[in-house]
Amino acid sequence: MVDTQTLLEPIAIKTVDEAREALKRPRGSFEEWLECARIFSANKLWSELEKSAQKALESATRRPLKPTLLKEAAMRFAAGSLRDFHSKEEFRRNCEDTSATLNEFNGLLNKDSERFRTYFESVIEALDEIALLLADGSPHALTSISSKLRKRLGRADLAVTVANVAINTDPKQYAAFTTRGAAFSELSEYEKALNDFKFAESDSQSRPFAIAGHTKLLIRQSEYSAAIKLGWELLKTGKKRKSILFLLAAAAKGAGDEERFKWLISEAELLPDVAPGSGRVLLTRQAIRILIENRQFDVAAKLLLQYAEITSEGRYKALQKELLAAERESNLARIPPR
Repeated sequence: MVDTQTLLEPIAIKTVDEAREALKRPRGSFEEWLECARIFSANKLWSELEKSAQKALESATRRPLKPTLLKEAAMRFAAGSLRDFHSKEEFRRNCEDTSATLNEFNGLLNKDSERFRTYFESVIEALDEIALLLADGSPHALTSISSKLRKRLGRADLAVTVANVAINTDPKQYAAFTTRGAAFSELSEYEKALNDFKFAESDSQSRPFAIAGHTKLLIRQSEYSAAIKLGWELLKTGKKRKSILFLLAAAAKGAGDEERFKWLISEAELLPDVAPGSGRVLLTRQAIRILIENRQFDVAAKLLLQYAEITSEGRYKALQKELLAAERESNLARIPPR
């Protein structure tokens, strides 16, 4: 029999202040703690993020949950527990401590689910890889760490910190400029991002990656025509062909250029791993994801309606969920604490 006095009513959590109040509660649900973590993450409150994500993982040991939600909780815990650091040794120690804690949870949660292990362990692997690369310490290794921090752990701010060290060590580490540019873009420091991409574009080896990043930056700033012009240059070279097709599809939809979008579909159909007749679905889906990633929510929502007409209901709803979650998290960062 459950002691009803130990139960607490679910609460609505929408602001930093409400999330901080929720942290004071002795109990709560996985969903409540994860919502707190999302709010703290959006507002870069790393200590509170670590605490709320850990509470979410602790509550997950008492009930089955979707692997994607558990991975999100693990990633947010890692992002919070990495904190800010002031030395290489402190950074290494934070990575190792975070990995050890997640490994403990990994032994308690859904041990029989292969899908869960793949999702959850990917966060642990990222931390372990960072620790190994730190031991290397070369500019190339530091650039790789910077990329993992941004892409796999959601810490664009730390990605900038590590890329700075790589660049200071080797001012011609062009890949570090591209990686730092992408991080600056996510932090809405667009002028700094632009400068990094332009510098990296001067190197022939890094140029395709820098142009791709620059194109994405223009999409993020709603400069769709400029994105098309720049991306088209890369498309003509044949490098990064699939990824640039996706970027150009997003830009074409943003610019309302349907003729160009149709041409991009025909080009996508020529890719060796694209089934005949599936180019439109592929480009539409990937364009929506790029628009979501770069906070072009209105354009993504319109394109999502078109996607609903050419795909299954399940795939449409999954992408709709991604859009709503991203838009909501973007709005969380606009609500300052009192």
